[in-house]
Amino acid sequence: MKTRKNWFAFAGAATLLSVSLAGCGATSAAAGISSYSSRVAASSKPHRGGTVTIAQVGDAITLDPMLTTDEYSAPVEQLLYNSLVKLGPKGQIEPDLASSWNISSNGLVYTFHLRSGVTFHHGGTMTAQDVVYSFNRIMSPKLASPWASFFSSIKSVSALNNSTVQVTLSTPNSPFLTVVASFFVVMNPSFVNANKGNLQRVEDGTGPFILQKWIPNQSITLVRNPHYFIKGEPYLNKVVFQIIPSSTSEIAAFQSGRVQFAEFINPADYAKLDTMARAHIIVAQKEISTDYHMLGFNTKWGPFKNPKVRLALSYAINRQQMLNQVGFGQGAVTGLITEALKNWAIPTKDYPSYKTNIAKAKKLLKEAGYPHGFSFKIMAPSSFPVDESNAVVIAQQLKAIGVKATVVPTEWGTYLNNWVKRSFESFTGENGDWTDPDLAMYAALHTGGSTNAFQFSNPEVDKLLQQGRTELSYKQRYQTYAKLQKLAVSQAPMLYLFASYNTFALSPSLHGYTYVAASPFAGLQSAWLGKSK
Repeated sequence: MKTRKNWFAFAGAATLLSVSLAGCGATSAAAGISSYSSRVAASSKPHRGGTVTIAQVGDAITLDPMLTTDEYSAPVEQLLYNSLVKLGPKGQIEPDLASSWNISSNGLVYTFHLRSGVTFHHGGTMTAQDVVYSFNRIMSPKLASPWASFFSSIKSVSALNNSTVQVTLSTPNSPFLTVVASFFVVMNPSFVNANKGNLQRVEDGTGPFILQKWIPNQSITLVRNPHYFIKGEPYLNKVVFQIIPSSTSEIAAFQSGRVQFAEFINPADYAKLDTMARAHIIVAQKEISTDYHMLGFNTKWGPFKNPKVRLALSYAINRQQMLNQVGFGQGAVTGLITEALKNWAIPTKDYPSYKTNIAKAKKLLKEAGYPHGFSFKIMAPSSFPVDESNAVVIAQQLKAIGVKATVVPTEWGTYLNNWVKRSFESFTGENGDWTDPDLAMYAALHTGGSTNAFQFSNPEVDKLLQQGRTELSYKQRYQTYAKLQKLAVSQAPMLYLFASYNTFALSPSLHGYTYVAASPFAGLQSAWLGKSK
């Protein structure tokens, strides 16, 4: 399961945001979509002041980015912390705390040159030693970060001086800078130690905003960092994450002007959002997601130990029907990599098990020793309607092969706890591609991977995953990841279902916001409030 969400980027100018809203029944990002633009009246220049309220369905769980796996903590953290580098609107690597960097000709040594004068929120200047500490912390077995696997190629990290950090890899790692941008933040070791490593409710980042107040299950208030290293930013005085438990209430809050920013993930809301965008109540952006909905298996449990059983279930389900019924046709049937990453995804027609075949499914079950089917439970997150509904439809479809699936709606905190402890038979949820196939696959599919809740292990998969990391040319990597996609679907540690659209709504009075795939909330650091047209 992946719960730290990434979004397909769109490049937004300071005063123009594109609105792309799909018509019902569309099956891809390029089909059935009507596009139109909503121009936001521009102020003559950015100015300081005001509060932006963000509607969020659930409360954050932690403020420790190195331990975050949930949807609601990451948006807050994106405004509190920085990494050495960041991803830009088109997925390009850009400077963040490092003003520049060098890579050795053999691809093993990365030298980062830090900005000067960067300070932590509670005082103290950031140095290279803090960066070294932060790398060691995220890699520490004691911390058990779910993102540690992404840093396994690091051989050593050292401070050459107070402003220069050198990272040496044991093998070339093509997506290393993307990994750093996606999962790494710089922390203050003195602050971490003073709090005995518990950063669940406290922070001392370098980001554009500072935690002021957290009222559990109600709101999180951030205030402007007056010492932020980008001159003049942020412009907003405050950002408030307001917990609004239902999308219906979120929409009402937009209509009344109480909210200026929100994400909507339920396809049932899209028709209403379309109407609001046409009426210029909101400015919206909808793109096919890099995340996919899926059914994950505990491959150490009962029948799911046998890949033939898992593959039988893949043949038994009808993904297009699920997309139409649960997703209102708003998205695309997908494999391990969605069509949002066009340079990496292979077409779903290349997967034999994507064509529903009940006879084939029954044959595989018989070969696996389950001629009369079996029973199992699906843990479904009750706070995510699409994933809970997917479980219900899957249970209905599997009746055709004599398999009885019982859906267990599960509260979010319990769901996360069960996922971490691998205490489930199966579960529905979302997983995602991030911005590189290695990030999509390695931690989730490699033996012992830090997000491999499926407890899946396959020597050929492990070999190809390692190979894909070390290859430097796109052609070589594409061939490797094409093989991996086919192999993963045939081994079926999870059943990839469909990718939905991601829709973000903004108030027309919000200017200067740039939407970035890896960190959509971080764009608020350059936003300001003005008049709408």
